[in-house]
Amino acid sequence: MTTKTIISDFTLTAREILSSYAAFTLEGEMTAKVKRGSDSWTITERNGVAKGTSDGEAEAIYIANDDAIKSVEKNIVPLLPKEVVIEKPADILAAVSEFDLQLVKGAGINKKDWGGNSCLAASTVLFQTLLNASGYKAWEILAPKDLDTFYFPNVGFNMVCGGEHVPGTKQDIQEMFFFSMKDTSIKGVMQTATRFFKQFENNLVRDGRPTGTAKERGFVFPVADNYEGIDRIIECADQLNLATKDYAIGTDNAFSEIQKGDALIASGKYDMHFSGLGIKTKEELISFNKSIVDKADNFVTMEDPGSERDIEVHRMMTEQYGERTQVVIDDAAVTQMRFILPFLASPSRAKRAGNSVLIKLNQAGTFTETRLATEIVLGLADAGEVRTFLEARNDMAGVLAELKDLEVNSLEEGLNNIKKGGFTAFFSHRSTEGSSEFLPYMPLMYGSVSRKIWFKAGAPNGERNLQNYNPLIRAEEEILAKGIKTAIAGFKGLPDEVKLNI
Repeated sequence: MTTKTIISDFTLTAREILSSYAAFTLEGEMTAKVKRGSDSWTITERNGVAKGTSDGEAEAIYIANDDAIKSVEKNIVPLLPKEVVIEKPADILAAVSEFDLQLVKGAGINKKDWGGNSCLAASTVLFQTLLNASGYKAWEILAPKDLDTFYFPNVGFNMVCGGEHVPGTKQDIQEMFFFSMKDTSIKGVMQTATRFFKQFENNLVRDGRPTGTAKERGFVFPVADNYEGIDRIIECADQLNLATKDYAIGTDNAFSEIQKGDALIASGKYDMHFSGLGIKTKEELISFNKSIVDKADNFVTMEDPGSERDIEVHRMMTEQYGERTQVVIDDAAVTQMRFILPFLASPSRAKRAGNSVLIKLNQAGTFTETRLATEIVLGLADAGEVRTFLEARNDMAGVLAELKDLEVNSLEEGLNNIKKGGFTAFFSHRSTEGSSEFLPYMPLMYGSVSRKIWFKAGAPNGERNLQNYNPLIRAEEEILAKGIKTAIAGFKGLPDEVKLNI
């Protein structure tokens, strides 16, 4: 595209819309005038923001929807750009970054004054408006001119639910995933996943088990223990003639859920009350985690191996098993740069808390902060832009102090250490999104510049999940039509330090 696009006369409103799990969330709607060459038109875009089931104080704080609607009108509408000129994809990111920086400066600590939902609705719908008005696709935003191969993410399909998702369960682990690693196209991945899901369901019927699903549309059924779900995934793979190298297994332990209450937090212990295994020390919890990893040679990823309050357990897991599996930090990092940097910046694995970060738009609260968190993890971040946003949040001094404790002497050194680590970004939904196809923009943006990308949006069923997966299929058709090869991240998409015996 060579003709510049001029976008002006922005309007922004917000409303409540019904979310996908018996709740309401916030939707931003934007209109603007678009001019390209001799053509002009009006564009309207909408985006419903994810409404998570847990909103911690360390992440962007949502406010009541009625208050958020008023906040958009009072605080955010006056900040809309007068005009945006787009001649190249980078102009889109720059315009949204300038807008988001104003939100960060004005919205208060963790956006509690203006509302994380208000800020996110405005930020995402601005990006979407500029993207669609310009005619660019998400996968083109960062793509080099000589792009040869585009990498689609490894997709984690939720198959077995436990923990807080399933009252009465004997499984402490919240989610268990199947990944297809044999396919060479994203459509092939989806085809394998649907066959797997149906076979898994048939097996439950065979065994007289219920076939209902939970929030993420993974199956809910009475399990004997923490291992039955993995055993069933392996059985199903065998039935479909999938070799060990053809698929992978992972979990979201969500172990903040088994360290609740002042006594457990103070003692640093965990209550595996779902399975009945009782109180565990940190060391015993790590042993349990190891037993899960050791269930299969193709076990590749474990999210939240400890509580969000227990960084020590994350470090223990990374030091002892970071060479064996992807250790994903979610609840402890909450897509915040101020946490991600010290967690990953040490050149010593013993001092790192993970080798992968879960990326959630609602935790960051703006598109740009989500983008920068992703780019830090993938070793792509611009130090100047990272510094600007950290300073706007008043986080810079604290981050530098934590880096110094790790014998990392500057922000630039920390970013370079992370780049050398070859870590991964794992894009994720929350449990209750509104109707939106925004989330797939994130893996689509980075597939042109990195293979270290992962994605999860639930099982391959339910409209909410499919609105996150189907855009990937459409994008693959577009990319192939441009004469660009596509591939799946595969096992080479794991952190550099992970070595599997398969």
